[in-house]
Amino acid sequence: MRSVFIRLLMLAVVTSSAISPAMSQPERRAGGDARQQASLASEKAEESTAAAAFDRMRVEGNTAVYNLDYKGARAIFQEMTKVSPDHPAGYVYLANNLWLETLNSNRRLSSSLYSGGSFYVQDAVQDEADLKRDREFNELIKKAVALSKARLQTNPRDVEALYYQASALGLRAGYSLSVNRSFRRSIGDANESVSLQKKVIKLDPAYTDAYLSIGLYEYVVDSLPWIWRTLARLAGIKGSKQKGVEHLLLVTERGKYTADDARVLLIGLYSRENQPERAFEMINLLADKYPRNYLLGVERAAMLYRMGKAREGDQAFVALLGSEHVTKAAVDLVNYQWGEAMTARGDDASALEKYREVIRWTRSDKGLVTLAHLRAGQALDVLGKRPEAAAEYKAVMKRDNVFDSRKQAAEYLKKPYSKTPGGNT
Repeated sequence: MRSVFIRLLMLAVVTSSAISPAMSQPERRAGGDARQQASLASEKAEESTAAAAFDRMRVEGNTAVYNLDYKGARAIFQEMTKVSPDHPAGYVYLANNLWLETLNSNRRLSSSLYSGGSFYVQDAVQDEADLKRDREFNELIKKAVALSKARLQTNPRDVEALYYQASALGLRAGYSLSVNRSFRRSIGDANESVSLQKKVIKLDPAYTDAYLSIGLYEYVVDSLPWIWRTLARLAGIKGSKQKGVEHLLLVTERGKYTADDARVLLIGLYSRENQPERAFEMINLLADKYPRNYLLGVERAAMLYRMGKAREGDQAFVALLGSEHVTKAAVDLVNYQWGEAMTARGDDASALEKYREVIRWTRSDKGLVTLAHLRAGQALDVLGKRPEAAAEYKAVMKRDNVFDSRKQAAEYLKKPYSKTPGGNT
């Protein structure tokens, strides 16, 4: 089973949304003497200038996010909250930036980590997380929701306020799921978020960007592991993969601010639907636009493998490892993903070397090292090197648990890992 839920959430700025044209204040009625007219004209000019600056910061901030410059993005979004302290957008973007920065630092923006059912196995209600980051994230969400509600009290038909309230809840759903692995809370927030986005469309059918979340939700619900899909349906939550794709394509064509977000989501959808050529097209477009985003480079290299172009894939991975951005921060991630691509192709011997590179690199993320030990053990079992495989599983048992890594290692210590039907894959 290849779950799409987390992959989509991880690779995209899922609820990184638009500043709509409604940013400007309601027009005032003209009238009065020349002094009043001049005052009104001056106020409108100031509002127009502020709106233009706000929109420019939105573009620059989200470009920084896509280029993995989280520090730069944070500074820009903080400035947005100063320029317009009563607008929820800046706080939504700050929360989104913090979420993605957290995932990237923990290597949870790596799509292959969510390719099986391991992520969904848990022994507690939720995982432990950085309490300081949790508090900061939740405070930003609360602030965004409060500002949105304040605007809605003044004008219940304020589409932009409704949109950002929905975006804030969608962000909290993604954070709860990917950082805390709190599935129940994430489903509740996601459901409420999409309900609000549907209200946005009802109030303003031309607000195409709202279809980003709606399309994602439609596809994801219809693609959840059967247990969660069953629970969702019992709660009256339904989805359609076909509608989801149609909505996202609409956003790529007519979305004012979220077209790239929709393209990122479609990479995951096309990949899942075994349409690697279409996914590759989207990856290339975005990778060329955001050259500092090595995650897109990793996706491009891995997709070449899926397309049966392993040699070109190898060249792409080698190029990544020669990039300054990667050598400073993500050698472990690139090698792990390269190993996963090789494993999927059946080249376990070569994959084993990549997993060992992850283990050897002194700056590797500790969670990814645990998973590399697990995957190295599996590769060794496939290669018939049982004693070495057992040593890798024992190493996993001594490390912090990542998803269900210890459970899997314990099983493979009892019975060797096997790819054959009936084996404990």
